[in-house]
Amino acid sequence: MACYWLLAIILLTDESHLLWDQFKTRLCDDVKHRLHYMNHYQADQEILEDDIYDYGLWDLNRILVGMERSLADFPLIPLSQ
Repeated sequence: MACYWLLAIILLTDESHLLWDQFKTRLCDDVKHRLHYMNHYQADQEILEDDIYDYGLWDLNRILVGMERSLADFPLIPLSQ
């Protein structure tokens, strides 16, 4: 989650929209474990890569909303589904 805070701050100051595509794998590396921990998926259930990134985008957007912005302000980054 600290990575999302860092990305949100960078987006607000630098507006480097390509960071998501370049670093989404690393930014979301703990999401799979969090989704299992929160019981969104069963332990033996495979989590699709798109679902992992979607949760990462949702979490990033949550942080941005706290900063009075949202992913909608960064049109090159996809919105979570």
